[in-house]
Amino acid sequence: MKKFQCISVAAAAVAFVFAFNVLPVSAEANASYEQVVSVQRAGTELKLDPTFILEPESFTDIRNAGGQTSRPAVVIVQPDAQMNVSLGGETKTLGDAFDDELKGIYIPAVRLDASTVDAFIDWMTDTYYVSDIMAVSDDIEVIEKLYADEVCYIVNTVYDLTSVEIGADRYALWPYIGEANAAGCNILLLDASDENIGVAAEYVAAMSKVCWASASSVEEAVSAIAAGCYGVVSASAEDVAEAAALFTEDGFARAQFVSAHRGITACANENSLTAIAAAANEGATHVEVDVQVTADGQFILCHDSDASPASTAPAGTWCAVNPSRILFNYKLDDYSELYDETFPTLEEVIEVILQTDLIMMLELKLDNGSSTAVDSLKAIENLEKVMAQYPEMEGHWFAITFFAPYARQMREFMPEIPVGFIGYANADNGERWSSQPSQTEIASKIEFLRQNNVLLDETMSSTPESVKQAYLARGYVQNSWTYSDTSHLLRGLNIATTDAAEEVSMLVKEVCPAGTLSLTEAQLSAGVAEVPCLTYCGWQVERECEIIEVSRSGNDVLVLLYYQEGGTNPYGIYSNLISVTVE
Repeated sequence: MKKFQCISVAAAAVAFVFAFNVLPVSAEANASYEQVVSVQRAGTELKLDPTFILEPESFTDIRNAGGQTSRPAVVIVQPDAQMNVSLGGETKTLGDAFDDELKGIYIPAVRLDASTVDAFIDWMTDTYYVSDIMAVSDDIEVIEKLYADEVCYIVNTVYDLTSVEIGADRYALWPYIGEANAAGCNILLLDASDENIGVAAEYVAAMSKVCWASASSVEEAVSAIAAGCYGVVSASAEDVAEAAALFTEDGFARAQFVSAHRGITACANENSLTAIAAAANEGATHVEVDVQVTADGQFILCHDSDASPASTAPAGTWCAVNPSRILFNYKLDDYSELYDETFPTLEEVIEVILQTDLIMMLELKLDNGSSTAVDSLKAIENLEKVMAQYPEMEGHWFAITFFAPYARQMREFMPEIPVGFIGYANADNGERWSSQPSQTEIASKIEFLRQNNVLLDETMSSTPESVKQAYLARGYVQNSWTYSDTSHLLRGLNIATTDAAEEVSMLVKEVCPAGTLSLTEAQLSAGVAEVPCLTYCGWQVERECEIIEVSRSGNDVLVLLYYQEGGTNPYGIYSNLISVTVE
């Protein structure tokens, strides 16, 4: 990945243009509406302000929500097989419901099942095409059908898993994430009342997806926001407004993920086994590594197609035209003079990853998308065969790339694996989207992302918050290009890739990890207390935290805790919803 401080014309030149054709909507859909709605903030001061999604009980609820402090960005309605919507004893056609209540104000979402999806597809094709629209379903086949349709692939989908009990093992959620990705879906909807909602929210985001949570009370809405869910679904605008009002401090609901760029390179060679193992020891949550393919079909870690910049190999030692036995004769440049390593194979890397809790971000360099790598060496097809030997790696990795062939072939051979597009995506005409896109550009880019089922992976350091919110509300969480320091902590990024991952090792990652606490009445009254916290590298430390009372029943209190981390790049972090017993 490139340094965000020095994006060059050459870097822009290698960024790819996907083959993309806008498919026509039926001329009969004469009420077409293509405006992209400006997303409303939920009203927190969080660096990643969650989306508020209203699932109303009446049309009056929709009208009243417009005047709330925390206005919804999305409104969910449920049409029947005739595409009529009934709410609070009032029935309207889906078209009239959109025109009268939603158009130009909210992103419309429809809740669909097997009995209504075909009628909805017909409605979008023949009656009223809405380009900025979402669909929610607990049936993965419904989501697959929408994405497979030549018109309705544009519908952003939400996989409703509120009936699924969340386990304490985060990887148990992988099958749902995998099947959602294969179906072109980026948002998973879970139950905010589940005691493990924090586990789910963290893992879904760690895999570069978006977690929504359904909340039926103020406390559940607080729990969803505090867990780091990027969307809160509720029938009550008042509940969400009350919950959002508690998050008045700048910071993160859940700690920013930190990806060690090519491993920890302060003391070891980049893309080496030592650097990767060090990433886990230093508390990184992810590790970003670059994979190349050799002439004999071996996968090795090396940033450049030419092996010489990272090793003792002479200039012009191209990975894709040299067999691995030749490349293994060279040593990685050992500036520390402590290690004696050659290029690690992907299999060796996996063996290290599996001994850690790291998530691997595998950058598909593979000779920069050359015809040799794509056609002759069949890089992605053979990568799938390697990964199939390690079923235990499922849920422990996803891919990122600059190159179109790899994104397309990942969809063909490993459709369940999320793929991030690195950098500002190129428009169909070759022009790049600006960092401050217009609403038209946002619409075009989201259509591009939907068509190719790729995720965002770009800095957007100068992009207005309104644009970031527009992407987030539609299921695209913001990851970054590489930082040279820890200034990413000041930005609203989901995963920050950095050359300085070791510098966050002793910073606080989690406040009150036990989820319970005993406090005195005096501490509650004072609003501060010394609280156990965990650092990125797993050390327990005591830190003074602000206490924010959410609700109380006798001596049982629900609170949020807030800690401000100092240093060069200070940031704030909230706890999950904490159960307190007053002593």
